[in-house]
Formats: sequence, structure tokens, C-alpha cells
Amino acid sequence: MTETMFNVSPLGGQVYDGAISIADYTTRHRSGLRGAQARSLLIEAGWSVPAHPNEILQTEDRGFVMALSQREFWLLEPTRDALSISISTTAVDKDVYPLFCQSSHCWLVVTGELKSSMMAKLCGVDLSDNAFATGTVAQTQMALINCIIARHEMAGHDVFSLFVDHSLAEYALEVLLDARDEFV
Repeated sequence: MTETMFNVSPLGGQVYDGAISIADYTTRHRSGLRGAQARSLLIEAGWSVPAHPNEILQTEDRGFVMALSQREFWLLEPTRDALSISISTTAVDKDVYPLFCQSSHCWLVVTGELKSSMMAKLCGVDLSDNAFATGTVAQTQMALINCIIARHEMAGHDVFSLFVDHSLAEYALEVLLDARDEFV
């Protein structure tokens, strides 16, 4: 595959295995839509859409749909490579515009029994099982950087998907690895 800004990660696609594992999914496919008609456009295209903002829903065969508001949705497809085609900046439909989450945010996946405890050191939001159920999304800060954290199942494992600005990817990984060292 030819490298483009869509399929290159500042973190090199690495996986850090252990009791708490951190995997770089930045080169996996992400796209999004924003606008008054984004929900209905996705439903018409065959996507299942979360009922409320700050929820993530696994679809039958395409991946996940994450609702960040009533008008903003990210489509996450962990089994597909990122697209290497140019994306139009014009409206997809009346009042619906593409989001460039593929090129704006890196995607890290954190797994392991102690992931909630580790994240408690970095994030003010309670991400424990009782407070942050599967299918929940938090738009918050982690170690003073803005991030989106989604709890969902992937390949049979309970995971956190973290999305941070590409320019802060190396710092985010460094912070996660440092916090992880206390638990492994």
C-alpha cells in the first residue's frame, strides 16, 4: 500500500503487550459525518446508529458507530485499512459534511483487567465497570490533553478506544506506557 497521510501513524502501528496492552490502530479506517441530517443519512446507508450522544454501537459487520453528539458520528472499522484516497470537503448531502477524523486523531486501543485503574491515574472520569459501562463514550482529558474514550468490545475483549490529536500521539503513548509500568 502506498503511504499517505491517511495510513501512516506517528506511533508506527506498534503493539505493547502485557497485563495492560496498548495497540496503535491509527492506520485502521475511521471516517465521520456532522450535520443536522447525519443520523438519517447513516441509517439510510444501512448503518446502525446509537440512540444517544456519547454512545458507541457495534454494527453487525462493519465495525462501530460512535455518536459524539446528536449531529456528529464517527465510523470506526478496525478490520479495514485506512483509505488512501482524497476526501471531498464539500457537503455529502444537504446539511451533512465529512469529518476528517482519520487525519486528525490517532486511535489507541487499551486492553487488560487493570485498564480502568491505570486510566484513573490519567483521567478525571471514573472509567470503572460500574460507572462507565460498555457502549459509553467520554469526551474528556487524559494527562491534560483532550481525548475521546470509548468502552466497547473488540474481538471478544473489553477495550478502551482512545482518540487523541495526531500532534499529541507520542506524548499520549508515553503517558500511557508510564502509567502502565505501575501495573505490570
